[in-house]
Amino acid sequence: MKKKLLNLLLVLLFFCVQAFAQQKTITGKVTSADDGKPLPGVSIKIKGTPNGVITDGNGSYSIQASGGQVLVFSFISFATQEVTVKDGATINVKLGADTKSLNEVVVVGYGTQKRANLTGAVATVDTKVLQSRPITDVARGLQGVVPGLTITTATGDLGTDPKIRLRGLVGSINTGAAGAAPLILVDNVEIPSLQLINPDDIESISVLKDAASSSIYGARGAFGVILVTTKTGKRNGTNRITYSNNFAWSSPTKQLELASAADNSQASLTALQRFNPNTSSYSIIGYSVDQASIQKMRDWETQYGSQNLGPEMVQGRDFDIIGGKLYFYRSWDAGKMYLKDWTPQQSHNVGISGGSEKINYNLGLGYLGQTGVLKVNPDQFDRYNFSLGVGASPTKWLDARAKVILSSTDTKTPFIFSASQYGPYYYLYRWPANYPYGTYNGLPFRSAVTEVQQAKRDDDKNNLSRVSIGGTLKILPGFTVDADYTYTGTNEHLHQTGGNTNAYDFWSFNGTALNYTGYQSASYNKARYYSYWNTVNTGKLFGTYNKSIGDHSFKAILGSDIELNQYTSQSSERRNLLDPNFGEVNLATGDQFATSSDGHYSTLGFFGRINYAYKDKFLLELNGRKDGSSRFPVNQLYGFFPSASAGYVLSKENYMDWSKGFLSFLKVRASYGSIGSQVIGSNNFRSLLTAQNSGWILPSGNATTLTTPSALSPSLTWETIRTADLGLDARFLNDELGLTFDVYNRTTSNMIGPGVTLPSSFGAASPTRNYGELQGKGWELAIDYNHTFSGGFHFSATATLSDAQETITKFANTTLALPAPIAGLNTSYYKGMKLGEIWGFETDRLFTQNDFSGKDAAGHYIYAQGVPSQSKLESGSFYFGPGDVKYKDLNGDGVIYYGSNTVDDHGDKKIIGNSTPRYQYGLRLSADWKGFDLNVYFQGVGKRQLWASGPVVFPGFRAAEGWYSYQMNYWTPSNPNAFYPTPTDYGAAVDKWDYQPQTRYLLNMAYLRLKNLNLGYSFNKAVTRRLGIERLRVFFSGENILTFDHLGNIPIDPEVDFSQTQIDNDRAGFGRVYPYRKTYSMGLQVTF
Repeated sequence: MKKKLLNLLLVLLFFCVQAFAQQKTITGKVTSADDGKPLPGVSIKIKGTPNGVITDGNGSYSIQASGGQVLVFSFISFATQEVTVKDGATINVKLGADTKSLNEVVVVGYGTQKRANLTGAVATVDTKVLQSRPITDVARGLQGVVPGLTITTATGDLGTDPKIRLRGLVGSINTGAAGAAPLILVDNVEIPSLQLINPDDIESISVLKDAASSSIYGARGAFGVILVTTKTGKRNGTNRITYSNNFAWSSPTKQLELASAADNSQASLTALQRFNPNTSSYSIIGYSVDQASIQKMRDWETQYGSQNLGPEMVQGRDFDIIGGKLYFYRSWDAGKMYLKDWTPQQSHNVGISGGSEKINYNLGLGYLGQTGVLKVNPDQFDRYNFSLGVGASPTKWLDARAKVILSSTDTKTPFIFSASQYGPYYYLYRWPANYPYGTYNGLPFRSAVTEVQQAKRDDDKNNLSRVSIGGTLKILPGFTVDADYTYTGTNEHLHQTGGNTNAYDFWSFNGTALNYTGYQSASYNKARYYSYWNTVNTGKLFGTYNKSIGDHSFKAILGSDIELNQYTSQSSERRNLLDPNFGEVNLATGDQFATSSDGHYSTLGFFGRINYAYKDKFLLELNGRKDGSSRFPVNQLYGFFPSASAGYVLSKENYMDWSKGFLSFLKVRASYGSIGSQVIGSNNFRSLLTAQNSGWILPSGNATTLTTPSALSPSLTWETIRTADLGLDARFLNDELGLTFDVYNRTTSNMIGPGVTLPSSFGAASPTRNYGELQGKGWELAIDYNHTFSGGFHFSATATLSDAQETITKFANTTLALPAPIAGLNTSYYKGMKLGEIWGFETDRLFTQNDFSGKDAAGHYIYAQGVPSQSKLESGSFYFGPGDVKYKDLNGDGVIYYGSNTVDDHGDKKIIGNSTPRYQYGLRLSADWKGFDLNVYFQGVGKRQLWASGPVVFPGFRAAEGWYSYQMNYWTPSNPNAFYPTPTDYGAAVDKWDYQPQTRYLLNMAYLRLKNLNLGYSFNKAVTRRLGIERLRVFFSGENILTFDHLGNIPIDPEVDFSQTQIDNDRAGFGRVYPYRKTYSMGLQVTF
């Protein structure tokens, strides 16, 4: 036995010695093939093993390897090389520049293309910009990343869907103030919103900007296309499991701050005295204010302001009833009572992928949970994502694929009686600081806090389900046929439950005692269900042929697609719930209402594309598409829309050899094409009769009548969007520095809009016709740089800058009327108008006593000699005086006025600004070294103005309501250099008197924001692999953490996306909306 063991040990020792004898030390030096300089930090690994080293500061290395093994040399920005170990002990390697940025395959319409061969305006997104960030949807992650792509949101509400626009905000006035959105495709199938897609599931994003690149999608892609490709497993790839999480905490970027109770009340009283100097008191929603109560407010602040008195209010100290009037003295910080300083958010993502020789798969699971700012009865947003993609090659001539995407969002908010129009945030900041947010005898007063506490729920669920199946037939070498079918179903289910709010309803104070009661509007004591269903069936069939003959390369695509879109909605409600805890229609006894609607539209398109390249130097692409849409009459059902683009790679010419020392690549390209737009309703070509209940009463009830048939335009046809684009792509310094520049002109002709105003005797509205033309011009610049320094430190930077303007070049406005000076600012168009323009007066300063020579018999100020009169701007009991706004007399006629308010006669008005964002920019800086990585991302807008005349911007909107701390800087004889004029009660009637649209109070919305800062560390793989972990990274991230703007003390986030029309329609709500937030987060990413 011992002898056998000895023999076994000798054999093992022999093999160990042999193995050791085969190992040898390989040394060498790694240099740049371009300039011969040594490269430090190059990774050298033995292929198939975890063993490896890196080069030192001189580019030298030493590694133990055996003959026949393969050394893999890799370094950022250089092409990877593999060298087999042979007899020699020295291996020197020269690494050449990695030109993968040029050879990179870019996803384009119905296929892919090498970046170097692109002739259209196509931008790609590095999906790293979406990683490790506490963003709630993909769109927010794209903000500032792609030049020409505008991402905005109106409020910070949970679940708010951002607005996406490409190369301009409108595109066609037919689309209204909302503008025309680009087509969003996920795996070549349309989805309604990027919010439904988990950022962690995305493999690539391409943005098709010009007609040449997007025309293959026809009418749906009239205003650009965003192509999203989701992840798929790799054939013969390692099975991988990935997990990532993100735990975040958010706080508002800006907060409203009410003025003190006494200061607010004094300003209100002063404003009301403007029209009646004898006013000594006023009432607001049931309680009174006079000079004595204002003093008691000051006394309360002095004596109790620093104490924590709790919520219980004491009569005589905090409020009182005197002479049948109710007075409140105590100040409250409603924001602290009502809103959280920090709110949590978390996300979790799991991915499982892999494949064999004939099959690949990818499974993705995601969850996002976001808690809102409300302290009591908090709001909540949840999103769940599921995706599964499978590919298989059962035969050599067939590749099959299938994908399922499921997404569900659930937004829960309190359903509040008094605040439902604008949300609880509006109601909270509407009233002065002495508004009672406490209790009396343990019972609450009527307030926003009370209503939220007692509110039932508003539960809004949105779901997406999508199933795609398809395959690729490899019929002949270079010839394939693709067929795909996709079913997409989206639905929304809204359930609202309302009921009484029980509180001291002092709004209806009876002059004797506080009345604790339940109050509500009948329309809110109800159960309501609303459902919306949308199904889309999409089919695609197209063939692709590739052929190369010598230096000539050809690619052709010919195909067809069809889409049927069907939608229906139902709403039912019943009032007077038996018990608000059970919000069911059959548990209510009052009036009941039910409505429904349905509709459909369909498109059919035939498309073709030819690509030609000669030596990859001369490039040509031709596209053609014939589109049919059910939204047009039979004689205008189809339209044909062609496009062409060409490119010339100058760097491949011999006459450019002189530049090879610094120029790696240079290409010029040009494109021109047209696309039809069908962004209109489905019934514009049908004469409709609408049923309605008339005022005529019959024995059976109100008579039902039909309206006059709508007038039609017999020639209604497609809007046509023509785009010309000229671009340049260049790379320098061994591909380390890159530049892309585009200048474009986009014209929307045959623009659909309202016709000329017809006399009322005609009996119907003017028919919709192809009346107008809109021209958009702009340019886009992107610069990127990446370099690896000695010691392995890698740095990269990407900068983007773009500008766009849209101008009406044809419109049926024969009077050339300007937007109305009082009723609104964006209600009419005229030829030559730049969309978003703001007309107003140029402000001089505030009037002083020296501007007037005295008063007339009625007590009105008389203008001093040489001071232009503003009497034409006066109305009612308002007359200008010291402390009011003084406008400039631009036309020199001695009178301030807006004339006929037309382009030809606008008096002293001029264009004072534009609400269109100009010079949008982004800057991303990245660095990594020895496992540490840092990403810093700045984003902003260089020029944008906004005219907003609601209570957040202007004091006195409703004088008796809440004023804000920054609005206390108003004119008085002792404060002549104030920013705001003397207090005046505007009674919610705006854009007049001191607040005519003007330069002094025009909001400058330009800003620079540190959008994201991300610091991470990836653990050494030699350590993590021992634990069965392929990759482990931890990170810290901040979002919206620093902002530089020109808004001063006005707490409006500069990103706010209220169009001028929205502001005109909702002045009271502007600025009093759900807050934007800055977010700090931490998390990890792990791959097994």
